[in-house]
Amino acid sequence: MNKVFHTFMHYFKHFRTVSLPFLASGLSILATIFMLSGCAGALAFRDGNALLAEGKTEEGLSKLELAVKHEPRNAEYRITLATNRASIINNLLSRGDAAKREGRLSDAEKAFRQTQNIDANNTMAKQGIDSIVIERRHRQILVDAESLLKKGGGLALDEALDKIRSVLSENPSQKDALNLRSRVEEARAKASKPESKLAAIYKKPITLEFRDAPLKAVFDMIAKVSGLNFFFDKDIRPDIKATIFVKNTSIEDAVRLLLVTNQLEQKILGANSILIYPGTPQKQKDYQTLSMRTFFLTNADVKAVSNSIKTIVKTKDLVVDERLGIIIMRDTPEAVRMAERIVALQDLSDPEVMLEVEVMEIKRTRLLELGIRWPEQVSLSPLVVSGSALTLTDLRNMNESTTQAVVGSMVINARKEDQNVNVLANPRIRVRNKDKAKFMIGDRVPVITTTSTSTGFVSESVSYVDVGLKLEVEPSIYLDDEVGIKVGLEVSNIVKEVTSKSGTLTYQLGSRNAATTLRIKDGETQILAGLINDDERSTANKVPLLGELPVAGRLFGSDKNDKQRSEILLSITPHVVRSIRRPDLIDAEFDSGTEANIGVPSLYLSTVEPEKTDVTGGKPAAPAPGAVQSANPPSTKAAEPAAVIIAATPATAVSATPSAVAAPMPAVQNASPIQGALSFSWQTQAQVKVGEQFSAVLRVNSQGALRGMPLLVGFDPQMLQVVSVQEGDFFKQGGATTNFSQRIDPMQGKVLMAVVRQSVAGNDSGINGAGGLATLTFKALKSGNAKLQLQSATPEPMVTTPFTLPVEQLVKLLP
Repeated sequence: MNKVFHTFMHYFKHFRTVSLPFLASGLSILATIFMLSGCAGALAFRDGNALLAEGKTEEGLSKLELAVKHEPRNAEYRITLATNRASIINNLLSRGDAAKREGRLSDAEKAFRQTQNIDANNTMAKQGIDSIVIERRHRQILVDAESLLKKGGGLALDEALDKIRSVLSENPSQKDALNLRSRVEEARAKASKPESKLAAIYKKPITLEFRDAPLKAVFDMIAKVSGLNFFFDKDIRPDIKATIFVKNTSIEDAVRLLLVTNQLEQKILGANSILIYPGTPQKQKDYQTLSMRTFFLTNADVKAVSNSIKTIVKTKDLVVDERLGIIIMRDTPEAVRMAERIVALQDLSDPEVMLEVEVMEIKRTRLLELGIRWPEQVSLSPLVVSGSALTLTDLRNMNESTTQAVVGSMVINARKEDQNVNVLANPRIRVRNKDKAKFMIGDRVPVITTTSTSTGFVSESVSYVDVGLKLEVEPSIYLDDEVGIKVGLEVSNIVKEVTSKSGTLTYQLGSRNAATTLRIKDGETQILAGLINDDERSTANKVPLLGELPVAGRLFGSDKNDKQRSEILLSITPHVVRSIRRPDLIDAEFDSGTEANIGVPSLYLSTVEPEKTDVTGGKPAAPAPGAVQSANPPSTKAAEPAAVIIAATPATAVSATPSAVAAPMPAVQNASPIQGALSFSWQTQAQVKVGEQFSAVLRVNSQGALRGMPLLVGFDPQMLQVVSVQEGDFFKQGGATTNFSQRIDPMQGKVLMAVVRQSVAGNDSGINGAGGLATLTFKALKSGNAKLQLQSATPEPMVTTPFTLPVEQLVKLLP
């Protein structure tokens, strides 16, 4: 079109050489071209807007660009194109950034590519695509690091850490890399700790029988059997004697018993090396390793938590940063772990409640005014003639023509008014526990105060008074989903305006208020009503005597009856948004060590059942090569050491002096194996909700007569908590007396039980049949599949028929 236009203008400049008919035809062609160009631009503009409305951004922008090309001087087209292009580019960039943050790299790349299709030189789109390329490379590196972590080993963990460092050097905030680095560092820490390698040796069973033996000799025997290396501090006295009789306990418990009873401590030096040193304060400072721990608090008060740690854990090296809300402590690993549990109990989010409040003011007005209001008075006054003053002579000459009479107007009243007014406020307030919340619906009325001084200076100040509906609440949330609420309600209004002598306007306010304390359940609605204001006024305006007539008196008087009644009603319903969580017993109650050693586990000897090669009652496994037995029998003299028997493998140790070893429970001498099948089973619920308690009965069915049985039951301590253990009725049949003992290990998820029929004469032949051995009551802690397992059972006497162990029962814990 531009070419045609310039050609036409060229000929137009030389119109003298062009004929008039040719000039007219050229002008018509030019007008047609302009009309077609304008129609094409409008059509493209309309199509572009329609395509944008349908979501076809690229096609719509192309149409708008075409419209601008047809009409480059059209401001509307250019503004519409620029605005839509900028809006679409911003939306695509935002969508790409959001997808990248969520890890959807393909969607992010698609959004950035679309941005480049619209604006090929967009810098943010180019940077987004480059960051996606880098992120994909980082993810591949992290996949390789994850495989190295699963592989394990010192070299693999070091290589994985190097790969993670390369990612964090380019993107320090990469969440997956930070998480993986924490896992790798934790794995390296576990691998570097000698305690993890000692755990397997420490859990082996051992039997020790010493009386007044040198302590180092006892440790020498343990070292020969277990393969552990013991090193002794030079300040340990060489004349320390030890007496210990333990059977089938772990090496860890036996060693700890020897150390505690002789005021000694240990430090693990390597995979199989332990240092023994005196438990004096100076030696503990020299050998005991201290740990650093930083606690980041999000809810609890930093000072309160630090005071708890100082009071309970007795930590001296404690730093508190109130600005960041952190606590840094330096203490023994046991004290640090105890502080972690204290922080977990205190650093809980504050409970909150949503208060649904409804305040209503019901006002009713009834007004009836009916009758004739006659003139109440007649005023007489002398007329003034020609503006002259009145004299006494004029008063004596007053008559009807010189007296002015003024009579009031007569009013016929026929009015009736009925008003019903409801003022409603229905706010929803979310309040934190023991915090105040208030709201006000009304006006702030100005009150002007005038102050004048002796010099004549006058000043005015303005203060404001809240008039309307005011409500203040302060909730207190309790453990049983009940909410205590302090409520303060005030309703005020302007009764009338009062003007002072100086012209200052003040107000007379009417107020009704109530304050109370409620304790209601979650979701329960409580209504507070009875704030009633009831006014009734009756006014009569009658002509004397005539107005008192029975029927006709209505014509000589007017009656007005005005009744006003208002009532305020408050309805409040609490909804607990976040309640106080009662901690589980395993978190609220735990061992805290001794007064001297905070956080150290309790001293006890755990029974480790020796592994038997045959559960049918055959011969036990032969002693391990490491077993040592003294050839000399023990003497009755206290000064001489007793016979020593050490078994570090699952071997049954027989002492040369049976009286020196306390049996774990009464046993029948010379018991012969019994014939007949023996089976165990569980009887319990298939499904239990979290938080509920349920009972599991361990039942036995024996064809042979049994006189006793020790049992070992395992459970998952993360999902179940033992509430109680009770003896069953199997061994009590026939009115027999039984001896039942049980011990619960909540950390390892073990329940040890033993039951024996007792007889004074010693001739109890036992009982057979079916019945319950024990009833275990559990509490469900979290949802999932919990497994109960009978891991060990040793019938007395032993049976010849094999029986199956372990016996498992699956319980589904519902949320």
